[in-house]
Amino acid sequence: MRNLLTLRSISAPAISVAALVATAAVTAGIATAPATFTTAAPAAKLVAADAETNLSTISAQGDNIRYQGLTVRIPAAGEGVQAAAQSVSGETSITVSRAADGSVVVKTETETETADEHAEAQAVNATAIRPAAAKTCKDAAYALSGWKLPSFKWYYNPAGAPASVRSSAAASISAATTGLTKACGQKSLKLVPSYGGSTSAGVQVGAAGNCTGNDGRNVIGWRAGSGKWLGMTCTYFKTIKGKKTVTGTDTALNTQYKFFTSTKKCANAYDLQSVVLHERGHSLGLNHVSQAAHASAVMTPALSACSVGKRTLGLGDYKGLAAMYGVR
Repeated sequence: MRNLLTLRSISAPAISVAALVATAAVTAGIATAPATFTTAAPAAKLVAADAETNLSTISAQGDNIRYQGLTVRIPAAGEGVQAAAQSVSGETSITVSRAADGSVVVKTETETETADEHAEAQAVNATAIRPAAAKTCKDAAYALSGWKLPSFKWYYNPAGAPASVRSSAAASISAATTGLTKACGQKSLKLVPSYGGSTSAGVQVGAAGNCTGNDGRNVIGWRAGSGKWLGMTCTYFKTIKGKKTVTGTDTALNTQYKFFTSTKKCANAYDLQSVVLHERGHSLGLNHVSQAAHASAVMTPALSACSVGKRTLGLGDYKGLAAMYGVR
């Protein structure tokens, strides 16, 4: 939905124009502050991107915008950033973009399971098929975030990997990433991810659930996160001729939770491949679909412990990617 709510001006103590341009652009590492942009430019305004986004739930402090434990820096004009965090019972995301007139457009989303849905999901054991498996290749529902990757070369930083998956994590992450290209007997997507190898470059996702910057490299790795998230993805994009193009996307996996790559002897752990496939969907431009209505989709917001049921895309996940990237 694109209905905009009434604009709300931010008082000078909360956000200054100079700070928005110079500090947000340079510190975030996603742009160089335009030399011609001065304090005489229009005052920054928070704008809700849809009717579901309640600006009163957002905290704007200096160059940062916070929502439900997630923090992003306000980007430069024509650019944007999304923080999306998957938890054991749902997901939270905030997307912030900045228009040429100074408007800071914000979209928030919080999706959680009901108590009954969560209890049912957690009862699924490691050998079970995905929920509503009969619908996996029949349910064509999907939702889009509005951006695309021009290409997807990615890197893995193994630092901090839990001992239980240290030797198998790279293969599992690679399988999840490769799994983005096909599903349900359909044609392969034109976009083909390529692995750039192991890297020491840091994952630009902070422990507290904050997007820390954009170095232009697409890195996945580990973080001892203090927030209640299994995986978190920070995606940066730039609007060019009305189209949003990704300039960098990083994913952190939270070592405060247990992960597994083999289904043997699972005890309150989460399938690494399933978590990564979901986070990769965010990077490529997929958004969430209803947990209750589309339980078989990878892009539902929650994942049950010990379930390997979402290691492959559902038809709707695939259809969404095909709509953006085309097929061979």
